[in-house]
Amino acid sequence: QLISSGQQEGLSFINPDLVNTVKFSAGGFGAQYGDKMSSVLDVDYVRPDSFKASVTLGTMLNSAIISGRKGRFSGFVGLRNFNNGLITKSLDVNGNYSMRFSDVQSLITYKLARKWNIEFLGNLASNAYQLNPTSRTSTFGTIQNAFSLNVGMAGQEALNYVYGMGNLTLKYKPTVRNEFQWMINHTAIAEEEVFDVEGAYFLSQLDRDLSSKTYGKPLKTLGYGYYLDHGRNRMTSGVTQFAHLGRIGKTTDAFSWHYSVRLNRELVNDKIAEWYYNDSAEYNLNPWGAMGDTILFDNYIKARNELSTLRFKGHWGAQWRLSKREQIWLNVGIRGQYWNLNQELIAMPRMSLSWEPNKNYNERQRVDSLKRPDILFKFAAGAYHQPGFYRELRGFDGVLNKSLLSQKSHHLVGGFERYIYAGTRKFKYTSEAYFKSYQDLVPYLFDNIRIRYYAQNSAQGYAWGIDQRLYGEFTDGLESWFTLGIMQTKERITYFDEKSNTNVTTDYLRRPTDRRVNLGVVFQDQMPNNPSLRVNLSLNIGTAIPYYLDGSARYTTTPNVIPPYRRVDIGFSKIFDPHKNAWLTRLGLKNAWLSADIFNLLAINNVIGYSWVKDLQNNRYGVPDYLTGRRLNIRFYGSF
Repeated sequence: QLISSGQQEGLSFINPDLVNTVKFSAGGFGAQYGDKMSSVLDVDYVRPDSFKASVTLGTMLNSAIISGRKGRFSGFVGLRNFNNGLITKSLDVNGNYSMRFSDVQSLITYKLARKWNIEFLGNLASNAYQLNPTSRTSTFGTIQNAFSLNVGMAGQEALNYVYGMGNLTLKYKPTVRNEFQWMINHTAIAEEEVFDVEGAYFLSQLDRDLSSKTYGKPLKTLGYGYYLDHGRNRMTSGVTQFAHLGRIGKTTDAFSWHYSVRLNRELVNDKIAEWYYNDSAEYNLNPWGAMGDTILFDNYIKARNELSTLRFKGHWGAQWRLSKREQIWLNVGIRGQYWNLNQELIAMPRMSLSWEPNKNYNERQRVDSLKRPDILFKFAAGAYHQPGFYRELRGFDGVLNKSLLSQKSHHLVGGFERYIYAGTRKFKYTSEAYFKSYQDLVPYLFDNIRIRYYAQNSAQGYAWGIDQRLYGEFTDGLESWFTLGIMQTKERITYFDEKSNTNVTTDYLRRPTDRRVNLGVVFQDQMPNNPSLRVNLSLNIGTAIPYYLDGSARYTTTPNVIPPYRRVDIGFSKIFDPHKNAWLTRLGLKNAWLSADIFNLLAINNVIGYSWVKDLQNNRYGVPDYLTGRRLNIRFYGSF
C-alpha cells in the first residue's frame, strides 16, 4: 500500500520453484475469480507425492525447497533470500545500500480420514531497504538539447514491509465428483517508510556541438537549487476471512456447478506524514506571484486514518456441455459483493462459450478421425467490477472518501486457439481480442511506482486490445514463446475547474497504462553436439507510455512521455549428468546445473519515472529515474 520507489523491487509473492501451473486471463474470466476488473492470475502450487529437496545458490538469489509425503502428512517448505546490492551499483544514485528480501512459504496437508483433509498454507515475507545517499549524476534530454543534473546528497531512507498470511482449510470429499471446503485465513501487513533526504543541485545545459572541444561538457548553468524530502509513514492492515466453497460434479461432466460464500473483517490503521520542499536560489518562488513568510511545499500530506469494515462476497457458477461431438461448453455464473463502508451492493453476471469442432473422443483416448485442424473458439461477456480496499479511498491530501463506489467494467472477449505441426514438432497459437467499457473509474497517476488515486468516481473510459502468443519446443524439452500485445485505453475525467468555477469534462485522455504495443520473446536452445550446454535469450519491447506530473496535469491531453522500454537478457547454462560426474554422487545430488545470466545485455537506460527540479525562472525539468543497467548473475542449482 505504501511502496513508492522502484529501487527496492522485492520478491514476487509467487515462488516459481513451487508452481505447478499458471493460468492468466486478460478478461472474460469465470465467476469463481475475484473482484478485479482487468485480469486474473491463477497459480496452482505443487502437491508432492515423494521426497524432494533442492537448493539454489547465486550472487543475488538463494533459495531452498523441501517437499515430500510421509504417512498422513504431505507438503513443502520453500525459503528465499534476495539481495540486489550488486544491482544497485548501476543506479544513478550513489550511496550505501542495504537491500534484503526474504520469505518462507509452506503448504502442509494432513489426512484426517479417507474423505477428510486439513490443510495449512502460510507465507511470511520481509522486504527491507535502506539507503544513505551521497550523490547523484544524471544526463537527460535530446541529442540537440541535453542537460545534466549533479546533486550532493545526505540523509537516509529506511523502508520496511512485512507481510504474513495463514490459511487453514478443512476439506471434505464424499465422492470423486464432489468437494466441500471450510476456510479461515488471516492476512497481516505492517509497512513503514521513514526518510529524510536532502540534496543541493546544479542544473546545466550540455554542449552538443560535435565540432566543439567541450562536446558533452556543461555549456551553461541553468540554475541552482535545494530540496528536502521528509516522510514518516506507517500502516498496519489485517484481513480475516471466513469462507465456504463447494463443487458439485467434475469439470469433465456434462453438468457441474460450484459456489462460494465469504465474510471479510478488514482493519486498516494508516498514519501518513510526508512533505517535499524544492527551491531555487535559496528561496521558494511562489507560483502565484504573491510574496510572504509562508513556506511553500511542493507536496504536503499529513493524515491519520482508521477503518474497520465488513465485506460479504459470494458466487455461483455452472457448466453445461451442449454438444459432446463438437465439444460445445457453456459457462454461466454470477458474483456479488456488499461492503458496509459505502453500503454498495453489486452483482456481476458472467457467461462464456467454447467450441472445439474437431475434437472427438472414444471410450479410452482422444482421436482425431477426420484429421482436421485442432482448433478452439471462445467467447465471453460479463460484468467485472472492482470494489476499493483502502488506497483508492485516500486522496492526495490523505482524506478518505468513504462513499467511493466500485469501479465498474463490462467485457466482450473473443478467443481462438490452434495447434500447429511442423514435422514432429507441435506448437500452440493463441489469440484473444477484447473490448472493455469502464464506468465510475477512479483516476490515478504514478509517483515513481506508487499509485496515487484521486479518490473520486470521476471518469469513464474504455480499453481494447489483441493478445497473441505462439509457443512450443523448437528443441526437445526446451519451450520457447513469442507474444505480441496491442492495447489502447483512454478515459474522460470530470473535475471542478476553480478558474471557471464549473465542472469540466476532458477529452479522452491516455490512461497511465496505455502502452500501445508489447513484444516479448523467450527462445531456448542447446548445442547440437553437446546438449548439456544451453542458452536462453529473452527480448522485451514496449512502446512509450504517458507520465503525468501531479494534480491538474492529469487533465492535459499532452502529458509527458516515458520512452519505450527495451531490454535483452541472455543466459548460459551447463547441465551436469550424474552418470558422468562422480562428484554429484558424492554430494548426494540427483541433478545439478550452473548458469550465468547477463541482464540488460545492451545496457539500455530504461526510465521508470521522473524527479522534478526547478531553475532560476521556476521552470520545472523532469529528470529521468532509470532502472538498473547491465548485471551479471551466477547461479548453482542442485536437487537431492
